Amino acid sequence: MQWYEEVLDRIDDKKIYCHKELMDELRKLKTDLSESTYHWAISGLVRDGGLTRLGYDSYSLSSDIPKDEYMPVYSDTAERLIQLISEKYPYVQFTVFETVLMNEFLNHLIAQNTVFIQVEKESSIYVFRFLQDQGIQNVMYKPSKKDFNLYWAKDSVIVTDMISEAPIRLNKPHYIMLEKMLVDISADKLIATTFSKAELPDVYEQAQSRYLLDKVRMLRYARRRNRQDVLMKYLEGSKVEDATS
Repeated sequence: MQWYEEVLDRIDDKKIYCHKELMDELRKLKTDLSESTYHWAISGLVRDGGLTRLGYDSYSLSSDIPKDEYMPVYSDTAERLIQLISEKYPYVQFTVFETVLMNEFLNHLIAQNTVFIQVEKESSIYVFRFLQDQGIQNVMYKPSKKDFNLYWAKDSVIVTDMISEAPIRLNKPHYIMLEKMLVDISADKLIATTFSKAELPDVYEQAQSRYLLDKVRMLRYARRRNRQDVLMKYLEGSKVEDATS
């Protein structure tokens, strides 16, 4: 066992550390080593799997607990929408999120469902019009927060543009990935109105404990949506003084 591996027993398994913070923890073990030795020790911890590098200057303790891959279980309504759109536009990229998917992680369950369909920007208006032609009820296209609150009804369908760099599944590209969902519930103004923000810490804690989570991929997407710092705090279990407006 290398001397620096002792640091794994000292650090918080929920905290995300920067390089300097890890250096400080290593200095507590051995105070008289060179800077380059501490850098080398951190590289060794990442290489050996003790630490996971989450992105630029971000590290967390690796977990040995086996976890399942998240796979959404959609309502019949969402499944029908996926089938309709994919058959009409087989080459258009889109993903589907519905608010009842969050019930797995919430204490106060969502009873009134809303389906969000994110479509690549050039095609979203065509998908919206197609759904209208198919007689889909309560479908809205990129509504403002005000219009969403004014015209929302049970099982509303919201068509919006997909943000670039969103995590996409290879085998089921229309099924939302957990990494994308965890970013969107914090970053999307409309989704954020459908549940209590006070429940978000529990959502992130349960999601991390139950499922495999590619934090590198998730934080890259969070950075694209200007939510990286907020997501890192949620993942650490820190108090977040932030509101989606």
